[in-house]
Amino acid sequence: MKFIVEYPVVSTPGGGWLEPANITRFARAAEDAGLDGIGFTDHPAPSLKWLNGGGHETFDPFAALAFCAAVTTRIRLLTWLNVVPYRNPFLAAKSMTTVDLLSGGRATFALGSGYLRSEFAALGVDFAERNDLFEESVQVMKATWAGEEVRFKGRHFEAMGQVGMPRPVQRPHPPLWIGGNSAVARDRVARLAQGWAPMRGSKTLARTARTRAIESTEDLGVLIEDLAERLDAAGRSLKEIDIAAGSEGGQLTSEMSRDQRLESFAEIEQLGVTVTSVAVPRDSVHAAIDAVARFGADVLGR
Repeated sequence: MKFIVEYPVVSTPGGGWLEPANITRFARAAEDAGLDGIGFTDHPAPSLKWLNGGGHETFDPFAALAFCAAVTTRIRLLTWLNVVPYRNPFLAAKSMTTVDLLSGGRATFALGSGYLRSEFAALGVDFAERNDLFEESVQVMKATWAGEEVRFKGRHFEAMGQVGMPRPVQRPHPPLWIGGNSAVARDRVARLAQGWAPMRGSKTLARTARTRAIESTEDLGVLIEDLAERLDAAGRSLKEIDIAAGSEGGQLTSEMSRDQRLESFAEIEQLGVTVTSVAVPRDSVHAAIDAVARFGADVLGR
């Protein structure tokens, strides 16, 4: 089991989350504690309604990951996740390649098709086209990373012999994980990706994200079985991919004992989960650093 943490971007005064020195301290603390990855999510133009309803602030994920690459040596750097239809695929591929190169080959990219209609509108992207845009973007990015001369007629662009140089460190490209709970997402994993990143949560959260709810370990197990069948039909197996899913044991704000956390991790590991997330206290970056250090000593050390 590997462990990743999403860096909270919080503007609340006194939290210290936006201070560069604290971001450095957090990234290094996560690495020192034994965590395997740090991630930043992607919402370039969220609505005030969404933020007030429980949404979250963000950095540009590629800039933030490049910053963390410069102050760490081992921990992996993840978009958690990148909304693919928001960007031209050549621009996205260049950003991803830059993170992979500047980190020495430590990048992983979780990709999603997005769900905030108002954000699509603000960025000038047709919400109804998001799935088609996702498919063509991944095709173009993979061709770019392969060093090919790309000739492609997209919905809103035309490539007439473009190349992506330099190429990323990881070959043929950095690992791609597909985010989302839908059958469409699992089908994409089977065809295109090296990982699946489902979102666990209530039906209310699922409605907001326009996806299927995963409220229990049993729900997750059913979908993993479905993914295994889709992979088998594509000539692949679960052993070839990562499955990144959260559990109660990763909630560092809870009062769970070490043994309870380990039991929680073992439960999802038995289903085939290979990566799980850690949620830190959001009151202040200093409290989060302390929580990560304790988790590393008490749990990861075991």
